[in-house]
Amino acid sequence: MDERREVRASDGDREAAAERLRVAVEVGCLDLREFDERVGLAYQSVTRHDLAELLADLPDPAVPAPDPASRPPGRAPLPGWLKVLWAIWSVALVVSVASWVVEAVSDPCPVDFSPGGLAGPGVVLMVLTVVTRRRATPPTAG
Repeated sequence: MDERREVRASDGDREAAAERLRVAVEVGCLDLREFDERVGLAYQSVTRHDLAELLADLPDPAVPAPDPASRPPGRAPLPGWLKVLWAIWSVALVVSVASWVVEAVSDPCPVDFSPGGLAGPGVVLMVLTVVTRRRATPPTAG
């Protein structure tokens, strides 16, 4: 067996582990339930190996997380009003396609594709989405 696995944990080791778990909750790596479970196990730990297992899946506090500001800009989120318009259009499209399918299956004669009338509003929504995102996205330095 590895000698280090059998080294007994001190109260200071347990406190350090509890602090690292607290930081993990603050940065969102653990939820409160996981934190509570792991802190209880940390204070019950006998060896340093037991503590290491509790912390193994957490990020190393010595390595700073990447700065969100240094990441390349992504897509701007859609405003709520545009999300609502897309939702209304999507529901109208699904209902229209479903009713067209039912009508086409039940009628032996070919039926015109009635949902095609929603193409125009869909194009308008697409243009609105592109314009809105371009206005909300800050220009990149270059």
